[in-house]
Amino acid sequence: MNSLEAFKIPDEIWTEFRKQNPQIRIIDQNPIEEAFKDYLALHLIKRQAYAMPSHSVDALWHLLLDTFPEFYQRMCQKLLGFELIHRAHLKKPSKAQKQGQQWQLLNTWQASCRLHHLDPKSPQTFPRLFQIDKTTQWNNGLVFNMLMIMALYNQFDKQDANNTSSCSSSTSLGSASDGFSSDTSSNNCGDVHSSSGHGSDSDSDSGSDSSSSCSSCSSCGGGGGD
Repeated sequence: MNSLEAFKIPDEIWTEFRKQNPQIRIIDQNPIEEAFKDYLALHLIKRQAYAMPSHSVDALWHLLLDTFPEFYQRMCQKLLGFELIHRAHLKKPSKAQKQGQQWQLLNTWQASCRLHHLDPKSPQTFPRLFQIDKTTQWNNGLVFNMLMIMALYNQFDKQDANNTSSCSSSTSLGSASDGFSSDTSSNNCGDVHSSSGHGSDSDSDSGSDSSSSCSSCSSCGGGGGD
């Protein structure tokens, strides 16, 4: 974790990031970098699938993957010990897939809160990953409503407790397959407002359907594999 805290994105990468996202301000680079490091840190806490709740951080992730792949591989091996695999969410997911995306998002919520010593059931503020798009005024960023995400998390927490007590399932909150009841639709996930994401460039991984899952992608169970 100490290596992760000291890690800095090289200037040449930020130069390319600003070129691809001209609306970005230099003062926004550090908050985005810290939020990206938070996302990496989740995988050091527990290796499982985490949804990405930020378009600005996802844009940085895509840049590293697409433009600086060798740097990305070295970074992952140095900081995590494995390569973090990116998995795009389907543009038109089934109901079960939407529920799975919700579980991954709430995995991210729980772990992010604990990373910043917040109570995931009733935090006083959003963890950094969930407010970075608003902080940086990212174009078409993900903005979460606290009351909505709390209601969803409380149902998620009860569902996981029931699964654990009834069948001794894995401690991973993403382990349940049945997800949420039908009245908790993906459109209610934090009252997210988003469209294409990734700043000024549209990306096929996002779009209007990505807003329904409150994220456009996730990690693939913590890395490794295809």
